[in-house]
Amino acid sequence: MPEQKVELIIIGDELLAGAVKDANASWLADLLLSIGIGVLRVTFAPDDFKELKEILDQALARTGFVISCGGLGPTPDDCTRRVAADLFDRELYTNKRLLNLLAERYKKLGRRFDRIARTQAKVPRGAELLVNPAGAAPGVVLKDESRTLILLPGVPVEMQAITETALRSYLEENFALSAPHILLLRTVGTLETGLAQRIRPVLSRFPDLKVAYLPHTGTVDLRIQASSERKKSQALKEFSRILEDDLYAVGRKELSEVVGEMLLNRGQSVAVAESCTGGMLASRLVDVAGSSRYFLGGVVSYSNRAKQELLGVASGVLELHGAVSSQVAKAMAEGVRERFNSTCGIGITGIAGPGGATRTKPVGLVYIALACKDSVRIKRFVFPGDRSSIRQRSVIAALDLLRRYLFRLSS
Repeated sequence: MPEQKVELIIIGDELLAGAVKDANASWLADLLLSIGIGVLRVTFAPDDFKELKEILDQALARTGFVISCGGLGPTPDDCTRRVAADLFDRELYTNKRLLNLLAERYKKLGRRFDRIARTQAKVPRGAELLVNPAGAAPGVVLKDESRTLILLPGVPVEMQAITETALRSYLEENFALSAPHILLLRTVGTLETGLAQRIRPVLSRFPDLKVAYLPHTGTVDLRIQASSERKKSQALKEFSRILEDDLYAVGRKELSEVVGEMLLNRGQSVAVAESCTGGMLASRLVDVAGSSRYFLGGVVSYSNRAKQELLGVASGVLELHGAVSSQVAKAMAEGVRERFNSTCGIGITGIAGPGGATRTKPVGLVYIALACKDSVRIKRFVFPGDRSSIRQRSVIAALDLLRRYLFRLSS
């Protein structure tokens, strides 16, 4: 069965001006692909009636199927509903049921439901509405004999909430979809080029596999598309063997989720002491629901005084080796483990830049220590990138150090 194709139109002057980064296109494309809808093209469009109408009209002429994100708010620049109504020769009318739902929502939020807010209840006549469980503006579906146009809000949390519920059901009910055999492998501790070399023997034996490399800060995903479920299973077996413990997840799990599950399953706990990452590691751990069962707490010890008073790092160690050193990372990890009485403690200290470097200690130098009951592991890194990237890479490296330790406990 041929793959259904769609074009995405991402709407907003703020996106074209670079004031806001798009968070919708890649997420939406990924979800659509998982149910058998391939994205043919992504276009960014302004909040301008004439320009947007031309862009949507051309996209509908190419594929007959378009999904847009944005322009459904109550302000005058939000013109997507008016454009869609014009394209399909429909009048805009006030949907009474939607009006009542919006009034209730505004009342619960303690906001005034004024004339401008009421414009969100105007929809093209004959449109099907998709319930928005996370916001005010619903999704809108317009159809004629040859065209389908779906309007979604531009706020990412609202777009995702509609897509995962009402839109997904609509697409599966109204399109003859055949979900592709896709395998997502998440790796850490290796580069794109290294991955390509390692998996080359598998690809030579399975030439029909389609592989996409998806690099992120500190990790690389492999999206593998097979021609059948059997070949997908074979590929998973082969790639798992080659990648070994550099493979941290099959599917969409985050590294912090994987680490959390491993801690929970092994009855272990962790506490963290952070300097250059400034609480980012703790934040990543508590992003996972239920993390209180294994994450006991953390200390942001940015100054030397904090390292001494809160973690017990000896002043002599700081004076002799400097705050960015393996010795201080070790002392931080041991200190936080002792203070929280956790199974494991992690210490991170480094130079995130752009200043603070010396001849022997460059920007990007980071020491990460893992202190557990049976051992202490210390790793030295020199990460590339700007301040933000270095800090993010440090967090990934710390989680991975803990993951590999827990993995070997059960090996």
